[in-house]
This record gives sequence, C-alpha cells and structure tokens, in this order.
Amino acid sequence: MIRNFLTTIFFASLMGGIVASTQAAPTCKAGSHKSCANFNNKGELIRPTGYREWIYVGAPLTPNDLNNGKASFPEFHNVYIDPASWEEWKKSGRFRDGTIITKELVSVGSKKTFSGNGYFMGDYLGLEAMVKSKKHFPNASGNWGFFRFTNEDYKGLKTVASELPESACLSCHTPNAQQDHVFIQHYPVLRAAKAKGESGTGGK
Repeated sequence: MIRNFLTTIFFASLMGGIVASTQAAPTCKAGSHKSCANFNNKGELIRPTGYREWIYVGAPLTPNDLNNGKASFPEFHNVYIDPASWEEWKKSGRFRDGTIITKELVSVGSKKTFSGNGYFMGDYLGLEAMVKSKKHFPNASGNWGFFRFTNEDYKGLKTVASELPESACLSCHTPNAQQDHVFIQHYPVLRAAKAKGESGTGGK
C-alpha cells in the first residue's frame, strides 16, 4: 500500500514537472510583447518550432532554368513572420525589435501537372531565420542576425545555429531589400498590410 502511495506521488510529481515545463515554454502569439526568438547562453538561436502556424508571407523562387542552370537559390523559400511582429507590422509598418522571420527551403519538384507546366514544390531541404535584436546584434546593420539550421549535406536540421557572418546575408540584404533589410518588394502580403491592417490591398 505504501509502495503504491509512493508510486502515485512519483508519477504525480513527474506529470506536474512535465506540465510546469510545458507551461514555462515560450509562446509565440499575437499581442505578446516578447520576442519569439530564443537564444541559449552561447548566443546561438534555438531552432523555432511551430513556425508553420505563423503568418505565411510568400514563397519566392529563382529556379536554375531561368539562371543558366546556376541559380544561387534554386529552391522555393516559404517565408513566415511571427504573429506578434505581424501585428506590429499591420499597425506601424515597421519590423519591431524581436522580429523573427523564418525561411523554409523546398526543392523544385515536378514541372508538369494536369493543369499545365510550371514549378511545383518537391521536398523540404532546410530552414533559415533572420532576427532583429538590438540586444543580440547591436553592431549589425539594422540589428539583424541571420541563421542557418540546415546541415551541410541537407540531411536533417541542427537544433541551434550560430550567427552567420555579415558577408553571408547582410551584404545582399542591405543594398537590395526594399525596407529594413527585408525584401518586401517580393511579398505582396507584407506590402498590402503595411500600416493598413490585414485587409489592405494593392500596397507598394
């Protein structure tokens, strides 16, 4: 009887710890003042989870077919912005401190389907992210840091990622992105909602 009682207490404590741990996990919701980007004590970005439930802003593609077979980024880029930063974008048209934008890499699959010829998504290849943070990147242009979770062999993802050197991303984003290092010129979802609310249309 005592053994059963102790067993009950053990499992109750275990479940309580699991619940407490789950409740303590950072959330990423609209209206939150916290950043959805989480770093470890080494300054590495912890791979975001649940980003497919964030706001989907577009999927640019620069296929090899249109770039002499040597495109720098020949895959689809599924791009998402965290809900809290999306809310701020709709209000002010600015990317708040703490914004995290993820970029999911997807290969080009079939080029033909019943509806005709085109470019259709294939397999998932990797994940990248950019984070705006004065605290973590005080000297970076726009306070943006860039991260790649994709393994070199494109097999699996790393759980954490170190900041990429400025030459890897900022050297392109800084002179070419339309606003604050983000290529909003390629995302009608962002342009339409910029300081207008989600229902805005036709923004530039």
